[in-house]
Amino acid sequence: DKRHVASAHFALHEAHCLRFLVLCPECEEPVSRKNMEEHCKVEHQQGKEFQLLKGKSTVIIATK
Repeated sequence: DKRHVASAHFALHEAHCLRFLVLCPECEEPVSRKNMEEHCKVEHQQGKEFQLLKGKSTVIIATK
């Protein structure tokens, strides 16, 4: 989620982001450093499961 930051607050915003956020290597969204592992499991696991099952005769759909 991209947000507009007032230029007067940009330096503080940038410092906060550099300290607490990282870009997810898969979706390039900013994610809290402490939540990156959970983000990858929740947001990207279903896609990985689909890749593993591609080409098989049975497809399993995971629901939350």
